[in-house]
Amino acid sequence: MADSLTYFSYATEIIFLGHLPTTWTPINNGWSMFMSFWFSIVNLENTLQYMELQRFTSIILSSLTIVPIYFLCKKFFNNKLSLIGASIFAFEPRIILNSLLGITEPLFILISTITLVFFLKYERKEIVISFILVSLCTIIRSEGIFLFFTLTILFFIKFRFHKKYLKTYLVGLIIFCLILIPVINYRIEVTGTDGIFLRATQGTTQTLSTLNQDEGVKIFEGIKLFISYLSWIMIPSFIIFVPYGIIQFFKKRNKDTKFIFVILIINSIPIFYAYIMQAHDTRYIYVLYPIFCLISLFAIEKYISKFNQKNLILILMIIGILASSIIFYEYKKMDYEKEKEMYEIGKITVQITSGINSHPMESKYIRAAQIPDDWPFIFHDDMYKIKIISTNGYDDLEKYIFNTKNKLTHIIVDDDPNLPEFLKDVYKNEEKYVYLKKVFDSKNNGFKYKMKIFEIDYEKLDSINKDEFAFLHH
Repeated sequence: MADSLTYFSYATEIIFLGHLPTTWTPINNGWSMFMSFWFSIVNLENTLQYMELQRFTSIILSSLTIVPIYFLCKKFFNNKLSLIGASIFAFEPRIILNSLLGITEPLFILISTITLVFFLKYERKEIVISFILVSLCTIIRSEGIFLFFTLTILFFIKFRFHKKYLKTYLVGLIIFCLILIPVINYRIEVTGTDGIFLRATQGTTQTLSTLNQDEGVKIFEGIKLFISYLSWIMIPSFIIFVPYGIIQFFKKRNKDTKFIFVILIINSIPIFYAYIMQAHDTRYIYVLYPIFCLISLFAIEKYISKFNQKNLILILMIIGILASSIIFYEYKKMDYEKEKEMYEIGKITVQITSGINSHPMESKYIRAAQIPDDWPFIFHDDMYKIKIISTNGYDDLEKYIFNTKNKLTHIIVDDDPNLPEFLKDVYKNEEKYVYLKKVFDSKNNGFKYKMKIFEIDYEKLDSINKDEFAFLHH
């Protein structure tokens, strides 16, 4: 949600100013620029409706991705099997959940998949189009540069240095650069980095420095994290098809399947880097889903070859994929009633506090509650009225309060298991903390979600500490 707000605020500022902001930009600003176009042509009433438009657009883009996935699969399989491959993506619960967030992945996955479909036609016009598309991917997410390297490697594997096709590559390369250069220059002027090449250089330097310090521990942790998340995202559908599909994939290897292997390996590099840097999120792997859908078909083709009623088996497979996805989605889906209540509590928190402790869930709703209702607007992070103060490194409430007393005015707590222990204790045993005055209790305000807000009485806390000091030194 924090990422979504950042992209939304940037797109909104583009509309407000009539041009790209000159004071800030997200590193990956392509999604925001895309949304600013739709914001400019759709007339809605308030900020919340434009936020819903961003989310709705994300859902549409994710749904459209099944079309290029179908054509990608059709490069290797017949129409029926290709439909199964597209269905796996369409019913994948993580993709559905991700599309509800209004962030970059749906647009990035859609364009990157279309890029592969065009390139694998191996026609000169389509290859040039694929380089245009990959430049757009790189603007949306910096990882798109790895897709550019992928296309370059595949091009020279396929065509070598044949003069006829070398001209095609040069045209594609020039167009790729012409599209990227203005964006790169803008980002460097505003942030000091282009978000692509300089970022990769800085990231590599940082990684090597970290590895030298930690003697390879980070690589081991990155591998472990990569394997853990890769295994987790295989559930529910891919776990049935991908492992066996990989075996069949290599059994039927030819030049085209080798290309798919190259695509899979190169596009995994930025994902592996993210996990070396301890990015705890499965979203980095979603870009590989179209390839996983394709690999799954190698297993499905083998499975159905063992039956006479192939159409019936295909129908049962689709039903099975849909059923497993629904079950997983129901397990993982957002509790929208809870989200609505947390947003309402966030609006109340904004009205009665000025500095609060960070909270694993509520902090993002408090930030969202501070976004202006009137649209468009200019709003940066430093405009947030409520200061959210990290609890990292603290295991004692009084120490936390004293070290942040110039900013911290209130404590918010609930039964979230990710809260620090000293804040959990406040929620369970509020009577112990006489210097905390409860100013809000959600159960007394008609909410199902339970949260408490306490105002810190610094005078009473100082008095208690003075009395304890006097007692100890009596």
